[in-house]
Amino acid sequence: MELDAEGRPGRDAEPSVRAARESLRAAQGALLAALVAGGAVPEGFDGERVRIQAHSLVAKRRGLVARRLPDLVRSLGPDFAAAFAAYAAGRPKPGGGSQADARDFADWLTAQGRVPRAEDGHGAPTP
Repeated sequence: MELDAEGRPGRDAEPSVRAARESLRAAQGALLAALVAGGAVPEGFDGERVRIQAHSLVAKRRGLVARRLPDLVRSLGPDFAAAFAAYAAGRPKPGGGSQADARDFADWLTAQGRVPRAEDGHGAPTP
């Protein structure tokens, strides 16, 4: 079997190596989906640990969005965490980082009819 410059099996790898790569790729994809998109925990992984880590990732996102939209967070008050959890359920962080996540969260709240009106003095700034 030929190895590439980094010592990995090349394109002409044996079928068993290709199958192992595909299996690993599928497992990684399933784990990523479980962590960031509400996917099922793949076989062979500790479900409780995956759920704890997924929860931590949502909490990190929530904190970053809170820094971008402090007025919105204040207006939602104690409902902010639950609202963000509902928004984030099954929805990975969008490309564009925290700013895009904040914009999408505000848009989601608007679609839900949950953004306070600006005339109430609690309107959310444009992310």
